[in-house]
Amino acid sequence: MVGLVNCSLSVSARCDLSLLKGLVLDIDGVLYEGDRALPGAVELINHLNRKKIAYTLLSNNSTQRIREHKSKLDDFGMHVAIEKIITGAIIASKVLSTEAQKGSRCLVVGEEGLVEALEWAGFEVTQNDYHDIRYVVVGMDRTFNYEKLLTASRAIQRGAQLISSNPDPVYPAGNELIPASGAIQAAIEISSGCKARVTGKPEAYGYHLALEKLGLPAEMVGMVGDQPKTDHLGAQQVGMKCLLVFSSLTTWHLTEDSGVQVDGIYKSTLDFYKDWIRQSEH
Repeated sequence: MVGLVNCSLSVSARCDLSLLKGLVLDIDGVLYEGDRALPGAVELINHLNRKKIAYTLLSNNSTQRIREHKSKLDDFGMHVAIEKIITGAIIASKVLSTEAQKGSRCLVVGEEGLVEALEWAGFEVTQNDYHDIRYVVVGMDRTFNYEKLLTASRAIQRGAQLISSNPDPVYPAGNELIPASGAIQAAIEISSGCKARVTGKPEAYGYHLALEKLGLPAEMVGMVGDQPKTDHLGAQQVGMKCLLVFSSLTTWHLTEDSGVQVDGIYKSTLDFYKDWIRQSEH
């Protein structure tokens, strides 16, 4: 295993990719950033499709509807079957549907992707009423304001559980990092005095769902991500190989106390794709 030792790590460390029969790929920072596909991403997805290699996409993003994720990937030339896409919103809805009756009320502090996933799972969703709420479910919300904070706090004070679809503190938007779900989660935690239960990465729920879709044991699957403390911490815990590609966010998360070890380090998605091809040809 290759330890993550400092933020200046840039030399690639190779993994025996020939042992892998499937991949789980993060989306933001691995396949695209903002409105641009990352070098090597289209080629990688096309290769996986052409060779019929098992893969899924696993993202903490809860803002977009699932078909919007697919449409954006299609626009970049990455044709991914919709059933291969797992988002933070889908994970949250599946986790809660295992423990709550259909029709239970959820207060969503988030965007359309989170609302859609919970409604599909049979929950009654509101975004402005704190009465009779079973769960306050938090995701990235670019219209977050004091009124939403107050409503969420009131619901929790009346007994609602606080659920975080993902703890990501920031999100890449163009050339800058903007506050994301984790920042909103922190505000609600402080105002309500309640610690959120996280369902998205790095928790294990999404990884187990990905393995179920792949039909493969964890040791035969590689997790390709750009954020060790998010993508790889959970992958390591379930036994997947951890494959790090660098993005604009990587240095934010690459710290000595990450508690994560990786099996392969790549300067970019293109670098990973080239190594995957090189090893598959031998």
